[in-house]
Amino acid sequence: MGPAAPPPKRGGGGAAIAVILGGGLVVLLLIGVVVFVATAGGGKSPEEKLTAAANNLSSAGAVELNGTFGSASTLRGEVNVTKGGRAMGPVTWNGSQVTLLSADGKLFVKADKSYWEREISDDDPFYLQNGQQWGRLDPDELDIDFKRDLTPSALANKVRSARTSSIKPVETTWQGKKALKFTTFSSTIYISDEDDSELLRYEATTPRVRVDVTPKDSSDTRSVISDMRTSIGELKDSFNASAQPRVAEWKRGGCNSSSGCTVEAKIRPPYDVETPVTIQVRFRITAGTLTGRDLGECTTTVTITSSLPQWASCRVTSSAWTSWAKSTGGTFYKHADYKVIGATTEEVQALQSGLDSE
Repeated sequence: MGPAAPPPKRGGGGAAIAVILGGGLVVLLLIGVVVFVATAGGGKSPEEKLTAAANNLSSAGAVELNGTFGSASTLRGEVNVTKGGRAMGPVTWNGSQVTLLSADGKLFVKADKSYWEREISDDDPFYLQNGQQWGRLDPDELDIDFKRDLTPSALANKVRSARTSSIKPVETTWQGKKALKFTTFSSTIYISDEDDSELLRYEATTPRVRVDVTPKDSSDTRSVISDMRTSIGELKDSFNASAQPRVAEWKRGGCNSSSGCTVEAKIRPPYDVETPVTIQVRFRITAGTLTGRDLGECTTTVTITSSLPQWASCRVTSSAWTSWAKSTGGTFYKHADYKVIGATTEEVQALQSGLDSE
């Protein structure tokens, strides 16, 4: 029988346990570090941050959009869009500084005289004044639909749709803020990189827009709506720059006296304007030729209630007519110029009532 094996060294076992315990301590510390970093960078995933940004948009009463709008980026500036799709703001349009107002399918622009002289096809828009004036344009002249594409809820839907993108978001910055950039087939979306995230920028190809986005709180929304209400009230003096009435028939006679000349014509309403439509008509008379000496003018207003032409008349009384009729007389020419009212009293009231739903 050989000698007994020596007893195990107790100190060695203790060191092994100490190492294990130490290793366990290191693991625990590393786990603590990971948890701390994740919490410090925001506990939500990118998809959850998209949801937060969408929810913040959905609860906004309006959004401020600053950038370019339209296929040719001809519209640039700052536009406030309400949850009901009404939009207003100062912009540069085709090189001119104007104020844009789009509401309930109607488009208005406030601009100076030089802008309207370029925009209106009439040779003599007698109603133009110095300073800023509201004019109505065909909505088709604006190749963007604010109500369909750029309301807070519409933008919220576009943000939610970015969650389906197979492309992972990119960490970046925008306007000095940490941001996440999401790219889809048709748009690029920047949201703030935080748990309570907000949409910072929206870029899209259809419709073509590149705008910074600022959701409005309730106080700012009230201010936006108040400004819109004031501007809509000014539309009672507006004109329709896209509408062109025509003379369907001139009435003969009425000008056989040196005291004056009664001018009367059937006015055909513009084909693209809803009736009833109110038209201010200015009749002029020139001597001898279409560009001859001015013999006077008069103005009348006619409201056309159907697509059929309607008579309008007024009497020219002037010293020029009296002198010409007494001295030489002869051939004279009648002219008609028009101001189509941009918004009737009823339309203004309806537009303002629409703001009550915002």
